[in-house]
Amino acid sequence: MRSPPLDIPSSIERNWAGNTWPEYKGEATHTIPEECERLFCDKLFMTFLGEGNDMRQESLGVGAFQNIQPNHIGLMHDRIRRWIEVWDYTSDAIFRGFVADVDGEQTLFVFLEDGALSHGLKSGLIALFELAGIDAFDCSQIVACVKRSQQTNEMELVRSLGWCGFSLTTLKPWVTCSDPGSVISSKWLFLVAEV
Repeated sequence: MRSPPLDIPSSIERNWAGNTWPEYKGEATHTIPEECERLFCDKLFMTFLGEGNDMRQESLGVGAFQNIQPNHIGLMHDRIRRWIEVWDYTSDAIFRGFVADVDGEQTLFVFLEDGALSHGLKSGLIALFELAGIDAFDCSQIVACVKRSQQTNEMELVRSLGWCGFSLTTLKPWVTCSDPGSVISSKWLFLVAEV
């Protein structure tokens, strides 16, 4: 089975009225962005998809952008360059995320969901660093999004990522001057590492 091409437009660009892409219906090009958007908190939506500035403050959910007019899409969705889903078969883990471009610098954001530590991170992190460095992505850093929790397992994940060169950060480097609001998420902790 072939992987989808890297230059497929995002789900927003594919779904406005009158635009159909029958050759990609039901393919990974639809599923991967939707799965990643499901993981977004309101701060990530506002920062990377533009929601919250002109619309309701709460996130609208997956597929809710279908009513957006096509001429606004470029303004709102030009910061996400690629959606990714990486399957680590050695540890049975799935990493979902996206590549964001701010002022020509690309960053790979990866969501580490519940139980990521129990799967083992070594092979997955190595693969993510290699992926971030290839020409198609050309990322200078990786941001691991770890769910905020009071559980010991999640804090252990933050400590383990610290040993791998990650340090805590906020969304401030990716927020534009015109974006209002806080740069801290109530759902995710953000840890950054140089590629």
